[in-house]
This record gives sequence, structure tokens and C-alpha cells, in this order.
Amino acid sequence: MSDLKTDASAGELSSPRLAQFQEEVGKLKVSGGGANPERLGAQWGIGLTILGFVIAAISYISARQDTQFEFIQRDSIAAMIGVGIAIIGIAIWVRNSITRYLRYWIIRLVYEQREQTELLIKALKEK
Repeated sequence: MSDLKTDASAGELSSPRLAQFQEEVGKLKVSGGGANPERLGAQWGIGLTILGFVIAAISYISARQDTQFEFIQRDSIAAMIGVGIAIIGIAIWVRNSITRYLRYWIIRLVYEQREQTELLIKALKEK
């Protein structure tokens, strides 16, 4: 752990290997573009969440203003549907956010494993 140092300005633990990894990932120049399913899914999730809460709020306000039971019941059902849409949107957003995060860590683990293998091969050749 001698290669670990503390960055006083950021207060984070950093290492030369991590910096090299981030530099190499940056060199890949990979952009998500329009075909990035996690980003698109996260956007859909946020949109559905907002839409669901708007539907629920409008239905709730409408139910408070109505006097007939049938209209109150209809508005209550619409509000529940809106909340359901919002919950589905949150689930889609969480799923896609976690997928994107885990993909980064899988790439990092592969990189670290390759580095460890190279060090092992180098140590075996020196013997």
C-alpha cells in the first residue's frame, strides 16, 4: 500500500494505478451516443416519474374539488395509477443507474486483473 497517497485538496484516496486506469478509459473516447441503453433508460425513468407524479397531483386536486362519489372514486383511481407510473419510473431509473455503475466496476476489475497477471508473469520470469 505504499503507492497510496492522500490528496489533501479532494480528501480522497488515490493511487497511480487508478489515475492510469482513468487516463486509459479517457483515451478510448467512447461516447454513449444514442445507443446507450442505460442513459436512455434513466431518461425514460425520470420522465415516467415526473409524469406519474403530475397525474397523481392533478387527480388528487380534482378529487378534492368534486362532490359526487363517482367522480371522487374516478380521480382516486387515476391518482393511484399516477403513483404506480411514478414507481415504475423510479424502478427503471434505479435499474439503469446501477447497471451503469456496475459496468464501470467490471471494467476496472478486468483492468486490475490484467495488471496483476502481468506483475505475476514478470515475477515468475525473474526467478
